[in-house]
Amino acid sequence: MELQEACQIHQGLLHEHSNSLHDMKAIVKTWRNRLPIIADDLSHWSDIFTWRQHHYQFITSHYDAQHDQGSNHSMFGVHASAQAIIHFGKIGRKHNLTGVCLDSLSRIYTIPSVPIVDCFQKIRQQVKCYLQMASQSGNKELQEGLEVVESTNLKYFTKEMTSEFYALKGMLLAQIGRYEDANKAFSAAVQLHDTLVKAWALWGDYIEDQFTRSAVPDIALGVSAITCFLHACRHQNESKSRKYLAKVLWLLTYDDDKFSLTEAVDKYVVGVPPIQWLPWIPQLLTCLMRNEGKLMLNLLSQVGRMFPQAVYFPIRTLYLTLKIEQRERYKSAELAAAMAGKQVALKVINKLSNFRGNVPDGAGPIRATPSMWRCCRIMHMQRDIHPTVLSSLEGVVDQVQFTFVNC
Repeated sequence: MELQEACQIHQGLLHEHSNSLHDMKAIVKTWRNRLPIIADDLSHWSDIFTWRQHHYQFITSHYDAQHDQGSNHSMFGVHASAQAIIHFGKIGRKHNLTGVCLDSLSRIYTIPSVPIVDCFQKIRQQVKCYLQMASQSGNKELQEGLEVVESTNLKYFTKEMTSEFYALKGMLLAQIGRYEDANKAFSAAVQLHDTLVKAWALWGDYIEDQFTRSAVPDIALGVSAITCFLHACRHQNESKSRKYLAKVLWLLTYDDDKFSLTEAVDKYVVGVPPIQWLPWIPQLLTCLMRNEGKLMLNLLSQVGRMFPQAVYFPIRTLYLTLKIEQRERYKSAELAAAMAGKQVALKVINKLSNFRGNVPDGAGPIRATPSMWRCCRIMHMQRDIHPTVLSSLEGVVDQVQFTFVNC
């Protein structure tokens, strides 16, 4: 297949066909999308990438020989050649073949006039390779990676690229043990480009590691980690931000008596798109039932405004479950009082009644727990905003119940 495609490129360019440029770009684009996966054998793909390099060089030399100042088609071959080298090195690194990765990346200097975006990709893969090697060897590779970043002339790169360089530098400094310099590097990264997801995420990972490694966790570090992770979720799709929201919910297990971490979530969650919380609704409802649940009202209300069905059904089920449990507690307490005939059981009933709100019940009114009250508040808010939608949902529930009863 690739032999036929390469023949088509050569014939089109040598004979100056009218659509030769279009065909050449289509084939090169196909080659750039036809890439190895992690499970593939690299020895096979090494031959394929070497084969492609010859044709990329032919494309470059062909357009350079034309000396056409109005077009820059030769850079298309240069960019494709550099991308092939970088991707092969990336797959080699993921195979844990760091030597193959560094050797592949070093060949990029054989290409004249490499685009700046390819230089950036090459340096990033090189630094990641040194980080991977350091996990097995030691700090020597970390120092080499740091030298690569510090020796790079950043004036040729965009702000986003420079910001990521600072974030990678922060990673290297953190692993070397220069924590103060690492914090300065991460801070410079997010100040230079405050919407760069990778910078926020890497800084959050660094702070989380500092927070969990200490014998007595510093709540201020936990707040900072949550802040970084929530900032990293503001500009991503749901699948990429999932692990950061998982870390946020996990960090809430370290919360103190003042609910400082939950307050941080309530404060900085504003910019996170509600759709990213949809897979975590069961976990949010669990938080709603705990003492810090009042701080989760705002978050669940925001998600419920945008996605009423996703929130209404789970919270309705939770409310009914809590109501049944509360009713059973009352029945058990009343039965104990009737059988024992003592005032102790009545005191238990009085304690259970010490909650806000009333829930009508066939056997008499029972007191709603704080968790039930929070569920009611969210459901009432949803009914006010989406009355037609929730009315239809209730109709669906009634129809399902009627079907099961008559089965």
